[in-house]
Amino acid sequence: MAQAQARLRQTAPRPAAAPAYATVVKTARRLHGALVTDDTGAERIDLHGDDGAVLLGWNDPQVEIAVAAAPSVGAVEAEAAERLADALPCAEAVGFRTSLQLALADALVVAKTVTGRDGAFFCDDAIAAAGDVESIGEALDTHAGEVAALVVRPLDAPREFLLAAKRLARRDGVVLVFDESRTALRVHAGGAQALHGVVPDLAVIGASLANGRPLGAVAGAIDLMKTLPASGPRPSAASLAAACATLDTVERADVPAALRVRGAEIAAEVEARLHAAGAGSFLEIVGDPTWSCLNVRARVGRDGKAVLEALTRRLYDQGVLSLGAHVPSLALGEAEIAGLLAAYDAVLPELAAQVLNGRFDKPVRRRTVA
Repeated sequence: MAQAQARLRQTAPRPAAAPAYATVVKTARRLHGALVTDDTGAERIDLHGDDGAVLLGWNDPQVEIAVAAAPSVGAVEAEAAERLADALPCAEAVGFRTSLQLALADALVVAKTVTGRDGAFFCDDAIAAAGDVESIGEALDTHAGEVAALVVRPLDAPREFLLAAKRLARRDGVVLVFDESRTALRVHAGGAQALHGVVPDLAVIGASLANGRPLGAVAGAIDLMKTLPASGPRPSAASLAAACATLDTVERADVPAALRVRGAEIAAEVEARLHAAGAGSFLEIVGDPTWSCLNVRARVGRDGKAVLEALTRRLYDQGVLSLGAHVPSLALGEAEIAGLLAAYDAVLPELAAQVLNGRFDKPVRRRTVA
């Protein structure tokens, strides 16, 4: 009987995965504030915000007013560059692109131009969060004289790690680039560099600068920015006007402080629910309050990915769009937070029972001895 039950646990069908976030947004009937209404009229709380790009909430009124009244590209571009330079400590000069990807690509061109090297080392997020300076040092030593840029995404990285990364970059003549796409305007108006007092040579930022509209920016020291290539299409006046309006709201409403308070409330309440439902033994909340994530505790034989997919699907069915993270926008209010917590109350007890009963254990592979 026990063997039969084990086989049933391993072969029981699992719920289908939640629809892809991009598909939900693309087919939405309405996007407003922290809510997404799908083509059936079902309303869901958005805790993903297009990977944090929708900083203020969907179709923020002040941003939309600015977009509707956008002047010529030249005039609004100068204003946006000046405002961003005021926010980012490294920004002696600013160049705009139509996406984060293009901004990062051109930052790497700058690094290769000034160093005469071709390589780039992208620091893994887990390495940064763990403060593993040794891994960076080993990589730079292994490829001495080859690396033009060290790229760090500083969300969750300790200050000591960022300082050490900067020292290593200086030692080896490498350009230090911060990818502030998840940190600028969110953890601090001036990004992680302002929060921790560690100024990189260059920084890039993405669509959160324009509350989700297509925009990217490269910022850095003048000597480096002089070599920034003139490449790709020019950003639209609408995106640049959205950036000005977003930066204005960030300053006026102290958006990072508001997101930190709301994010901390979410993290604390979800953590309490994990333990109350018996899920704390396999799930934990990690990361900055403005971008906290659910992590499945490692255990041999458990399919952590399947656990997160099941949780995501069940939250989706309860009216929450989440990809295992809580990325609040300014539009996320107490009503939406209450809805999120109610969704967790509805799904966690059953999920915990299934995980602890082995529902998400990987099938045991038996070797046949001839």
